[in-house]
Amino acid sequence: MSVLTILEGKTPLIGCINKAFLLGWAFVVWGCGDSIEHSDNNDYRLFTGETQGTTYMIKYHGTDSVGQDVIDAVLEEVDVEFNLWRPESRINAINAYDNEEVVYEFVDSTRLWSVLWDQCLDLYEASQGAFDPTVHPLVELWGFGLINSTSVTDSAVSAILPHVGMTTDHIDLDEQEEGRIYQNTHIRKGDRMTSLDFNAIAQGLTVDLLGEALEEQGVAHYMVEVGGEVKCKGVRRDGEPWRIAIDRPVEAAFGERPLQVVINVVDAAVCTSGNYRKFHEVDGVRRSHTISPFTGYPVEHGLLSVTIKAADASTADALATACMVWGPELGRTFIATYRSLHPEAGIEAYFISAGEDNLHVFWETAGWSQALQPEVQS
Repeated sequence: MSVLTILEGKTPLIGCINKAFLLGWAFVVWGCGDSIEHSDNNDYRLFTGETQGTTYMIKYHGTDSVGQDVIDAVLEEVDVEFNLWRPESRINAINAYDNEEVVYEFVDSTRLWSVLWDQCLDLYEASQGAFDPTVHPLVELWGFGLINSTSVTDSAVSAILPHVGMTTDHIDLDEQEEGRIYQNTHIRKGDRMTSLDFNAIAQGLTVDLLGEALEEQGVAHYMVEVGGEVKCKGVRRDGEPWRIAIDRPVEAAFGERPLQVVINVVDAAVCTSGNYRKFHEVDGVRRSHTISPFTGYPVEHGLLSVTIKAADASTADALATACMVWGPELGRTFIATYRSLHPEAGIEAYFISAGEDNLHVFWETAGWSQALQPEVQS
């Protein structure tokens, strides 16, 4: 669940849009924007629309002009490769492939598969399996929004767990070359029951690719948001940092979005995952939409939301998901370890957990305040 708002000055942009993210992790995602007034020299641009079952917003300023076709091309590239809700997508074809003896072969014209695969494999190993794209069959078992929760049995979970894990004996990818020239891509399934779900990183990936497309067109100052996952470059038109708000993790009336903190974001990505608006209660126990690849069940810990700041949105997106799997204590340990091993990633984190008497417990990394200059809301 993404719980970010983009702010101009002190005022949230547009009226809020409340949407269900129609992909495997069942996020509730939303974006806010405003009616845009173009400046006299027409150097301010806004793109908004729908993608991946949610919304996107792109703002930039400068003398360079980017066409809608550039934005649409990026969105289509990601969608046709990784959207589980698009029947003809590449990922659906791979998930349906059940031949353990013959590789699935295709020409990756976007060259996104090898890049994303390597990143996912690194994050899978770094998180010790908390971030795991092969969680897909478990997500399917529990259903969108945990709609199947009353019918899921222990035996069904136990039957699926052996097929989960991003290891080469389950599934592997390699590229074929001749004379160092790319020829095609092979997916080898050692386990025909293993399947993929990149929804814990796909929105972040889309944000990064949109940012790259803008920069290739000469844009130096922009904000890109997809489903609440955000990346900012440069500054706003007034020379101030881009301002992003994080929701307060409480139930609110329709149309209301209480804010917990407002942060300044410069040349960084910020992504948030949260469980507090999507849960299913069974025998008085709240189960969140986050499925643990370790147990096969929805997590039941008290971590309500995690916001990750990183150099790129795909990393921030995936790390936020991993923390939601680990929970408050192990999540802190994981982030501390990741930061020490990857200082180049610029990782900072902000956790909100459930405490006693309906109070919240907050934790942040040592550099959070310095890096993002947060303003706590009253």
